[in-house]
Amino acid sequence: MVFGKLLRGNRVNDYKTIFPTLTTFEKDIDTTIYNLFEEKAYYANGDGVVVFHASEGQKVPSGYEVASLNLMGDVSSLKDELAKVNAAIKIKKGIEPLEKENSKTFTKNLQEQIKDKNFAGVYYDINSSDNGISENINTAELKEYLEMSDAALNYKKEELEKEISKYNFSYKSEFSGILSYKIDGNEEYFNISDLDKFTYKYLNRNYNFKNLEMETRVRNGEPLFKIINNLNWKVACTISNASNIANYNIGDSVKIQIPELEDIYGVVEKINKDENHAVIIVSLDRYFENMYSNRVHDGKIIVNKTKGFEIPKSTLIERNDLTGVYVQEIKGLVKFVPVDIVSESNDTVFINRGNKQSVFSIGEKSYKTLTVNDAIVINPKTVDESRILN
Repeated sequence: MVFGKLLRGNRVNDYKTIFPTLTTFEKDIDTTIYNLFEEKAYYANGDGVVVFHASEGQKVPSGYEVASLNLMGDVSSLKDELAKVNAAIKIKKGIEPLEKENSKTFTKNLQEQIKDKNFAGVYYDINSSDNGISENINTAELKEYLEMSDAALNYKKEELEKEISKYNFSYKSEFSGILSYKIDGNEEYFNISDLDKFTYKYLNRNYNFKNLEMETRVRNGEPLFKIINNLNWKVACTISNASNIANYNIGDSVKIQIPELEDIYGVVEKINKDENHAVIIVSLDRYFENMYSNRVHDGKIIVNKTKGFEIPKSTLIERNDLTGVYVQEIKGLVKFVPVDIVSESNDTVFINRGNKQSVFSIGEKSYKTLTVNDAIVINPKTVDESRILN
């Protein structure tokens, strides 16, 4: 990859010239990038219907109720008994127990609980409402409960309510983080707690990455959501040839490129070598929102940076088994200067600028190459042989 613009020179003795552009060449290699998180996935405790209280990508504090699961179990016998207990309590208080509950009051109570986000209370009211059962209760059925003390009745009521509530589960975040419903099923394998395990072989297993999304009706054991600590995350980059990262050390800055994302910069935290392969683990403190939803990304990692010159391909010419360019001298004369091509694109080449004396070596031979002040002939085919000094 080459950066920079070519600077136009001038026309001397009919030779159109251009000056070399000093720039930086970045050598990159293909890599597969895996997100490593401190994350916790939450699963359904049974078959039922779940209500979620936060959206994808939302930051939630520790202890936040993210979801409520209602198992929709058969609690009719428990509700029957609770209705009798409530009726007995009403009789003892001098209230007519057989009067049907006012539906408007019941609906208003539900609306208030929903407004207050008391979803557990909503589920309880739905499960524990009389549903018309009280209409069929007679005094004979209440004899057992009417003989109980007020304290015993209230205790019985609490126990029944507690038993009914067992069919509801509340899921709260165990730490502050980003909420996600995009679960790949491999959260435990990519947990950040043990960085040593992330070798080339470990990461190249045949993982089955699922694409699970938020569902309101779930079965026992199915994932509901996960919480990710966005302040502590890393990526593991696979390197197929360990020699390509010989220049990297722990603590070095590293640049990663992923299509359709901005360049990513991080710090090398660990290098795990495995035979001829390697894995670079990079610590990041930005870009989370653009990367977290997918576990795996294909991209490139910059493994080397070299300063050199960029020149047009049209300036190149072969002479004496060497590739080089013609450099404008005085009085319309030119000089052949060898170049060492490092990389090329469609229209330009990136060349080695040599050492401090502008000298590079090929085998046992050394050659003087271009300097930033050399005027290069753009079209070398227009140069007459008689005008070449060397």
